[in-house]
Amino acid sequence: MSAWFWVPRDGGPLPDTRTVGGKGRQLGALSNLAARHGSRVPRFVVLRTEAFERWADAGVGPNAASDLLPEPLASGLTTVLRESGLQEASLAVRSSATREDGSSASFAGQFDSVLSVPGNDPRRLHAAIRQVWASAAGARAVAYQAQQTGEADARIMMAVVLQEMVEPAAAGVGFAIDPVTGDLDSAVVSAVFGLGEGLVSGELDADSWHVAKGGSLRYTGAHKTHAVRSASGGGTVLTPLDPALAEAPVLSDAEAREVARTVRAISEELGAPQDIEWAITDEGGTRSLVLLQTRPVTTRPRATASAAPSAGVSYLPPPSADDPTGPGRRVWDNSNIIESYSGVTTPLTFSFARGVYEDVYRQFCRLMGVSEDLIAESHGVFAYMLGLVRGRVYYSLINWYRLIALLPGFEWNRSFMERMMGVREALEAPPPAPDSGSRMRDLFRLLRMLARMVREHGRLKHEVPAFHARVRGTLDPLKGQDLSTWDEQRIAALYRKLERELLQHWRPPLVNDFFAMIFFGVLGRLIERWLPDAPVTLGNDLLCGEGGIISTEPARRVMALARRAREEAAPAAAFAAEPDDAALWVRLGADPALTSFRAALDEYIEAFGDRCLEELKLETVTLREDPSFLIRMVRAYAGQGSIDPDAAREHERKIRRGAEALVRGQLSGWRRPFFFWVLRGARARVRDRENLRFERTRVFGIVRRMVLGLGAAFTRDGRLREVREVFWLTTPEALAVAEGKRPATDLRELVAQRSVQFRAWQEELPPPDRFESTGPLGEWVGPREAEIPRPGIGAAREGDLTGTGCCPGVVRAPVRIVRDPREATNLTGRILVAERTDPGWTLLFPAAQGLLVQRGSLLSHSAIVAREMGLPCVVGIGGLLDTLTDGEVVEMDGTTGVVRRMTGERG
Repeated sequence: MSAWFWVPRDGGPLPDTRTVGGKGRQLGALSNLAARHGSRVPRFVVLRTEAFERWADAGVGPNAASDLLPEPLASGLTTVLRESGLQEASLAVRSSATREDGSSASFAGQFDSVLSVPGNDPRRLHAAIRQVWASAAGARAVAYQAQQTGEADARIMMAVVLQEMVEPAAAGVGFAIDPVTGDLDSAVVSAVFGLGEGLVSGELDADSWHVAKGGSLRYTGAHKTHAVRSASGGGTVLTPLDPALAEAPVLSDAEAREVARTVRAISEELGAPQDIEWAITDEGGTRSLVLLQTRPVTTRPRATASAAPSAGVSYLPPPSADDPTGPGRRVWDNSNIIESYSGVTTPLTFSFARGVYEDVYRQFCRLMGVSEDLIAESHGVFAYMLGLVRGRVYYSLINWYRLIALLPGFEWNRSFMERMMGVREALEAPPPAPDSGSRMRDLFRLLRMLARMVREHGRLKHEVPAFHARVRGTLDPLKGQDLSTWDEQRIAALYRKLERELLQHWRPPLVNDFFAMIFFGVLGRLIERWLPDAPVTLGNDLLCGEGGIISTEPARRVMALARRAREEAAPAAAFAAEPDDAALWVRLGADPALTSFRAALDEYIEAFGDRCLEELKLETVTLREDPSFLIRMVRAYAGQGSIDPDAAREHERKIRRGAEALVRGQLSGWRRPFFFWVLRGARARVRDRENLRFERTRVFGIVRRMVLGLGAAFTRDGRLREVREVFWLTTPEALAVAEGKRPATDLRELVAQRSVQFRAWQEELPPPDRFESTGPLGEWVGPREAEIPRPGIGAAREGDLTGTGCCPGVVRAPVRIVRDPREATNLTGRILVAERTDPGWTLLFPAAQGLLVQRGSLLSHSAIVAREMGLPCVVGIGGLLDTLTDGEVVEMDGTTGVVRRMTGERG
């Protein structure tokens, strides 16, 4: 029997990792040490690798011929558990591969573990062992081994730990050193209520303590809403916490110090800093520390950007004592980002967007020459650039200033950032730029960054087309693929491929956005200083009429389709006979006489099906799912008669030529060629910025299809009730389920809880556009609920309104207030009024006489597309929707930004 099992004895010798694996041997060492440090290790036995070699190939995993293990292994297991007192216990069945929990590679999260398995239920216990065995050949474990060791083909040998479960009051992880900064004097303790599974998987936010060797500590509390508990029938379940515990520390300070002391002591004994999973039991009011497993800290940073805390450890760098923004001060602002994420956003979209922001801006800083040390130190800046406030996305504004401060020339470039982000109010006392301690070093950093900027700008003319080609190469093979029929593992693998091939190579859009900010900002300053008497719209006039902007193409194609629907007999008859848009779509696909027209619609959807309202919200129903909006717009334009977009473009070119002539007439010498060099740069970068954002739309579109595919997979086996419930999960949660890293037994309960909360937020008035908080972060890395101001009700304004003129032209007409473009009625002869617009609104632009937008800036999407279409436009009009009424006549001036109300007139 000893050939297949190892039963540890107090103080006994430890077997080789080749027979019990890394985790089994480490657990044996921990068991020998725990008692002398005032703690204990739950009872366990190990199924050796010899059993894996002998029987694993005979059939493992859910498709094995039998759930039961073969004899004599099955009877041997029963005997060992009975003799060890574990047969009646609830067991944790954990992987223990021979290289797992090593000093150079932890394999953390690469293999399966199964919790709360009854020791007296052979069928479930044997199935759990088979599942752990099967994970040794899993794709993620093989890929991890290849990356860490270079041995892609070497077989992973697997032992299995069978350990007594404890039902703790609290659990967590303890690091002997700070895993983020590498600080040897600071132990880090993270804790959650209930089982530690929720922390290790990253599913739950954790309280954390940084404990210095002298005993002083720094506490960072999390807003806690749930705990993972053992389920009565086996497995685990996510359960709601008593609301009174939401802000309560999981541990007392004394307990946090005790965990830190124990972790340090065991690390000293084992000769290396350890990462220890622990639990605190509460039996009759007596709380005791239990140690569950240990591994060497493998993420000790050399101050590199890859250094990050273990899964579940929430890290935000505390403000330093001399931080002029004040301890804990956070400013929440939704400028510009509300164009992309308006209203309530689902957990899946927010978590995906937050992860993308974190990753791409790390890439950007690395590209700009920010040192790896500084990037690592600024982990919290990148991780918390966005927050969710009652379901609505906000910038964590101070972190954006901290990001810009990482670059040399902070005082110079912060105003450009404010202009690009549309920040209406500059931050007072922003965080200072990091001090290198040497003016010469600062000068060197600045010169080096300038050299990089020159180099990167020169590369753009080649890298932008190459990026478009990369996107096509990655996405085009997926055309026509029905991801709803794929299994979840295949979809997760596709997502990881997309991360590797696109999201981790977002260099050209980042560089282009940076130079759009620089050139646009410099152009504005040159106009202010060299042409002080020029019209206020000179910058807009010089940028209009550029051409080559993809965002104008959907409207042109829809107008071409409308022309066919009006002039060709078969489509005209179909539109006249069928008033219902959905029914007409079906008819267009069934009638042979309409084949050509339906093909043109299909071509439009293939090219622009993801360019829709709220296109960056993954939960949005696109034209691919529901083409009714496209049919409605074709019908509307067909009924309005001929609209000539080319006439508007020629008008824009005329304005542009006049603006260029004005500049030539007032500038001479070296100023003139320099001005036009900056102008060419601004035009090219703004144009490419808009076109690269269309590539972003396409990438989000394929991610949306992947997510819906996961929803379909989860629904097929009953883990979700319907496909679109998947959007109530976070992206890490959905991928963890798909990749087998977390159980899916609680998905329905989790979805039900979140959907109720987020739908309640949809019924509320939104929080203010900008406000401050000072306490620790709450749920969804936003402010705590108590610090969110009550929503304000907009106040109507008397008299004329003023905003930012974006495209010249004076229009006097009734306004049509549109809150949902899908419900927009006839816009002919009217000025379109909206709170904000995104690319999906552009289909409405050609029909309108003018455009007034409450939100936005000169570089917002509505401003750029309106300029290109020659549509008079004013953005950034405070109180617009609270002041105007539908049908009221106004006179708008796209040059001055003034909107005059024609009292008493209605249209």
